[in-house]
Amino acid sequence: MKTLTLDAVLVVVGGVLYGLALPPHDLSIAAWITLVPLLAVAARTSNLGAFAAGFAYGTVFFAVTVAWVLDTVAAYFHTGFLGAIAFSATICLLFVSVYVGLFAVGARMLLREQRWLALIGVPGLWITCELARATFLTGLPWELLGHSQWNVRPLIQIADLGGAYAVSYLVAFVNVSLYLVLRELACAPGRSTPLRATLPMAAALALVAMDLAYGAWRLDIEANRPTRTGALVAIVQGDQEPSWTWDRSKAHRNLVRYSRLTQRALADLSPDLIVWPEYALTLYPDTDPMVRPALERVANHAPGGLVLGAPRIERRRPGLRYFNSVFHVPPNGPISAYDKIRLVPFAEYSPLGVAEASAGEEDRTFGAGTRGNILPSAIGRLGPLICYEIIFPRLTRNLVHAGAELLINLANDGWLDRSGLGASAQHLSMTVFRAVESRRYVVRATTSGISAFVDPTGRVYGRLGTGQAGVTSGRVHPRTDRTPYSTYGDVFAILAGLVSVLALLRTRRHERSA
Repeated sequence: MKTLTLDAVLVVVGGVLYGLALPPHDLSIAAWITLVPLLAVAARTSNLGAFAAGFAYGTVFFAVTVAWVLDTVAAYFHTGFLGAIAFSATICLLFVSVYVGLFAVGARMLLREQRWLALIGVPGLWITCELARATFLTGLPWELLGHSQWNVRPLIQIADLGGAYAVSYLVAFVNVSLYLVLRELACAPGRSTPLRATLPMAAALALVAMDLAYGAWRLDIEANRPTRTGALVAIVQGDQEPSWTWDRSKAHRNLVRYSRLTQRALADLSPDLIVWPEYALTLYPDTDPMVRPALERVANHAPGGLVLGAPRIERRRPGLRYFNSVFHVPPNGPISAYDKIRLVPFAEYSPLGVAEASAGEEDRTFGAGTRGNILPSAIGRLGPLICYEIIFPRLTRNLVHAGAELLINLANDGWLDRSGLGASAQHLSMTVFRAVESRRYVVRATTSGISAFVDPTGRVYGRLGTGQAGVTSGRVHPRTDRTPYSTYGDVFAILAGLVSVLALLRTRRHERSA
């Protein structure tokens, strides 16, 4: 009973540490020890016990990290508290707990092998589970382990080689090395020399040192990169209530609000591009004869025009189809649009079957776009991403391949951050990795915060916080270069996963021959 209680405490402590490492707490140092308690429990139990420990660990860190999800689900779907718990538990089960449970089983097997096999294989298992989380059942790579280091800029520059998974691998490697050292010192104090016991940690420190050296080199290159003046972009944040975005009676009120905020900014700025957030309007810019002239008047104040989020309607027999879209309104010329590809399950479409929307369902049921459209502008080729699309690195890579020189992320975090528990800050932390992975500037405009700019090294500037209405501006430099990660994608994560699978197969052969 005492062992079971100790194991439960260790699992809870590890899960809490994971959550504390992420926004809004940002105790990034906690990420470097968060897996140690889980590994300690998994190593001394059965496969079933290891799965249970990993499952519980995933549940705890999900609860700490996305505590805001209960209020979001209850308000958006009108489910009530119990319904919100059931819905949130399902998300946790499908996208977190099962994967962490499987990781714990694999880690248990590898930790019974030679230390060096475990040191290499267990971190690979961890990022394999992260890659699975990002891929299967629509995918939900929300706040991976590597994201905890989002504000440690020298450390995250390797994301241009292996994405956020490379940072996750590094953090997991240190966790495993620390566990192995503690186990060696505790279990074999008389049979092991201090040098032998601490070798895994020496390897981990060497890996971290190489990462920091690469990061310093990349930061120096970016700091000395020759640039022109760049383009001045103005982000307008309206800070309207989230419910406004679904209330069509307030659509013109939204238009007036954003137009007035923009006009005030234009008195002090001469922006090259004006950006409004996702669903700034609930009118149809490309078809509404009353709206288009108003938007064109705003667009005429900037050479690059106006970018905004709004619905798009497509008339099809026998009904209509709606899209959550980004529009680019140039000073002179046709309006271009991008339709959101990665829709939010249940919120924007039903994964159980998508039907054509009726008039009463518009703005709630969307069709998915088929490709990432590049929006041409006077300041460069714009790569649009709507809301949580920014957490999927493949979408960013596709835009870069299509010629995007600048990334534009329009979001409405008002629904997520109703409780003020950090959803907007978490969203921003993942946005930072898309900038580093692709070496592109990111312009992030949200309805109620956090709006900001992110440069290609992950530096956040021009930040406009939650609950603020106003305008922020920043200079950006469109770029055309490609990074290894933009070119080759998740090769590092896949190779690390293959190494882990081979290590597991070797372990299985040893068990059968024993």
